[in-house]
Amino acid sequence: MEISSDVMSTNLDNVSLPAILRSLSDPTRLEIISRLAEAGTALSCDNFNDLGKKSNLSQHYRNLRENGLVTIQRKGRHAFLELRVHALNQHFPGLLEGVISAKRASQS
Repeated sequence: MEISSDVMSTNLDNVSLPAILRSLSDPTRLEIISRLAEAGTALSCDNFNDLGKKSNLSQHYRNLRENGLVTIQRKGRHAFLELRVHALNQHFPGLLEGVISAKRASQS
């Protein structure tokens, strides 16, 4: 039996920089983005369970997807988030690196 997988993402041509910055202004969403950047690969949503209730996290995932920051791929009953590094760097050069560097600096 083959498990189908659906990939959900947003066209970055339809996303504005202020919308992305608003999305990243939330500490939980910023932490999700930081973990994805550090991992350098797709992560299961289970990796973020320590950040809050599942229902709240689902809203954060949706916000990140709708604002073009991540893709969500469903495989069976599991969902995986992947940071859209290449696409974001094409549309907003240096944004991810700057935001993640600022987050790290503020934690020092």
